[in-house]
Amino acid sequence: MDDDRDIAAGARPGLLQTPALRENSGQNPILRYIACFATVSAAARAAGISTEMLRQMRIKGFVSTRNRALRMAEACGGRLEPAELMALPAPARRRR
Repeated sequence: MDDDRDIAAGARPGLLQTPALRENSGQNPILRYIACFATVSAAARAAGISTEMLRQMRIKGFVSTRNRALRMAEACGGRLEPAELMALPAPARRRR
């Protein structure tokens, strides 16, 4: 897909390329992001980063900037929240 049409055109919901991605995708939000695309290269291109940078994010398990998290969430068609990609904790619920 070297076509620069719509970023989300390369997205395929639920496509997990390898058994490792299938096993760890629930824990690592970056793996869940990558799973939205046919290839890691397509995921990196949609995020506007290199595959090496995406690999480093996968190793860390989170995105370090808010703008990049917003862009990645949008590119994934809203399947992930920016806060998830940044590995932020869920807001605490108030007790009444």
